[in-house]
Amino acid sequence: MKTAFIFPAFITNYTGKEIDFLIQNGVDFNHYITLASKVLGEDLPEFSYDNSIYQSDELFSQFIAYLFGCAMNDVMRKKEIVPDYIAGYSMGIYASLYATKSITLEDGLRIIQNAFNIVKEVSKTGSYGMGAVIGLSIIDVDNIIKNDNLNIEIINVNNKHSIVLAGNRDDITKFLDLAKEEGAMSVNKLTVKTPYHSKYLAKYSQEFTDYIYKVNIKDAEIPVVSTYNQKICLSSDDLRMDLIHNLTEKINWHNTMQFLLKLDVNVFCEVGAGKDLIKIARFIEGDYKIKSIKKI
Repeated sequence: MKTAFIFPAFITNYTGKEIDFLIQNGVDFNHYITLASKVLGEDLPEFSYDNSIYQSDELFSQFIAYLFGCAMNDVMRKKEIVPDYIAGYSMGIYASLYATKSITLEDGLRIIQNAFNIVKEVSKTGSYGMGAVIGLSIIDVDNIIKNDNLNIEIINVNNKHSIVLAGNRDDITKFLDLAKEEGAMSVNKLTVKTPYHSKYLAKYSQEFTDYIYKVNIKDAEIPVVSTYNQKICLSSDDLRMDLIHNLTEKINWHNTMQFLLKLDVNVFCEVGAGKDLIKIARFIEGDYKIKSIKKI
């Protein structure tokens, strides 16, 4: 039996049990927020399920998702539960590198902050957005984009019928309307204003690369599977390249899960707040179990 820790990205919905889980395991989550405030030079408010800033503010939502991933991984370390492999969904990559002890908690926060600042002029224009569709195939989605000449692209495949797109904001809206007409089960315009994992950020790749090569990144203690090319990353150089690709290139979560299954992983643990990856896995074929660490 092999196990993989998988780290989520932005938190769409909390379970409401995250803080209780940490308290029960002797972890004060607000300690992580206090530390983050000192590192970032920014006053992050105490966490509360009623405080919407950690969902409405793009940068703060990244900070809080990362901190939850780190705190929950610390609980697993405390319990001496160590996975065979690690993978991070989208910006979950930062918590995955913390989990494999390649970066410190502090450096992860700095990377998130710098990545956001490098590309923030794109989000400030208000011209870009992201959307998700459930119930159409990749071919269906590609046909809509091509037939209507939309300035958007597929940037992640969650599973065979769950796809994420990024690009021109108005074209995202148009696509979602057309997808509903085509018979999609569900469409969702994401609140994210930055077209992550897309060609629209390609011009920032070199600046981000220059920054990443200044960060102290160590070889991985636990193999990390890339969501970009499904490569096993162990060396610091491989991890640096994966960080760079994660910002500006398409990723594929479905292929990543399939690759982990080929490595004989049959237990996946979502290490973070919410249960987005558990929901996505309902439509990923394979013989495996996926669970929240809160049930371990």
